[in-house]
This record gives sequence, C-alpha cells and structure tokens, in this order.
Amino acid sequence: MNQKKVGEKEVQFFQENGYLKMPHFFTKDEIAELGQALDKTVEEKRSRILGDDGGETDEDYNRVFNQMVNLWVDYPVVQKFSFDPRLAEVARTISQCKQVVIYHDHALIKPGGEESKETNWHQDAPYWPMEQIGALSAWIAVDDVAIENGCVQFIPGSHKYGRLDPVALGTEGASVLKDIEGTDIENDIDPVIIEMEAGGLTFHHGCTFHYASSNRTDKPRRALAIIYIPDYITYNGRWDAGGAEDLEVGKPFTGPRHPILATG
Repeated sequence: MNQKKVGEKEVQFFQENGYLKMPHFFTKDEIAELGQALDKTVEEKRSRILGDDGGETDEDYNRVFNQMVNLWVDYPVVQKFSFDPRLAEVARTISQCKQVVIYHDHALIKPGGEESKETNWHQDAPYWPMEQIGALSAWIAVDDVAIENGCVQFIPGSHKYGRLDPVALGTEGASVLKDIEGTDIENDIDPVIIEMEAGGLTFHHGCTFHYASSNRTDKPRRALAIIYIPDYITYNGRWDAGGAEDLEVGKPFTGPRHPILATG
C-alpha cells in the first residue's frame, strides 16, 4: 500500500470547500477485492440495517440505491477498507481534530437502467444522531464513475450553510436546494462533477450539498462510504443506524460499534 497523506493545502481546501478528491487511492487489485465483497453482500441479500430483519426499504428508495449499513461487522474484506488507517488519518487531519471513530460504513449500490433514480440534492448531517456538526464521509468509487452512471456532485462551500432539514431521498422533486430558494446563496450554486476511476475517493463534510444522477448504464454503480466522527461530537439520543446500545446522550460515540480509527 502506498502512503496517502494530506498537507496544509488539502486541509485548507477541505475547510473552504467542504469536499476533497483523492484519485487513485486504492490499487486495481485492492478495489477488485472490495468489489467482490460488495457483490457478495448483494447475493446474500444482506439487510439494510445490521440485525434488522425488516431492512428492506420502499421501492422508490431502492431505485436510488441499495444501501447496506455496518458491513464491516460481518464482512472482513469490507472491514479492511472501513478501518484503513490511511483513510482515517486523512479524515482526522482535514477535520482538524485529535481523533476519529467510525460511525458506520455503508454500501451504496445504484442500480442501472430505466428504473434507476437520481439521489436528490441533500446533506448527510440531518440524518445523523449527533449534537454537533463536523462528521465527514469518505466515498470510495468501486467502479469508474461518470455522469452516465451516477457520480457524485458537490456544491463547494455549501457546508457553511449549517445543518438544514432532511430530504426524502427517492421522492421526486425533494431537494435541499429548496431551503435556499430566494436567498443570496441561491446565486452561488455551481456544482462540481466528480468523475474518477475505480479506486479513487472523495471526502465530504456532513453539511455539504451533494447529488448523483440516475444510473443510465446497464450495470450497477458500486461505492462504499465510511463516516468518521471527530472527538468533539456527542450523541443526541436519536435512533442510531450504527448501533446505539452503548451510547449516552451528551457523551462521545464509544463502544464496540464505534472504535477509534485514528489518533494524533
């Protein structure tokens, strides 16, 4: 494995724009191994939420993507990526904190064909049971990604707008952009399209506006996302897809489902 480090330039870019692109992070052999593991989760019809027999979501949501949470718990190959110390150290460095724990990982497999739907413009932070904002995600491209198969798009600097209302993913017309209609912010919207080869990845802040078009190819678009929680963030008592059994309201995320992945 090559060392993948970031410096002050990358930290400043992330702090200013709310995202960071890192192409060719994983080798072709590494990403092929991850792809095989994700294919296995689909073949085994792994529940969306670990331990939830009713993990299937509605049909419209599944057209956006097949999402499976906490794969690291029962798929050792996925754990190798979700716990990758290089990724965790980048997350810790660009978020400017002392340590990060994992919230959860999740496969994001966008189906191809006419039934595929766009991923509405949204933020991640409104869905997370965290009192403060600042958590961030790594999004690993397991396939080459482009507009045609639903690559990620970001609006630079949108993380500075704070945590807005959650968006109903899979609902036509729903969009976080509606929260800024009629404001000066609306004039600053200029999305960045993140096309990259398999093995590349992005980091994005939990409040960064992002979107993916429908997958117009005949193959699924596979990705793995890992969410990192900086040490200054506490649990707010809401339902936790990552596992809340050992969490206390007002306390940091700890316990077997939220191990420390990087310390500086």
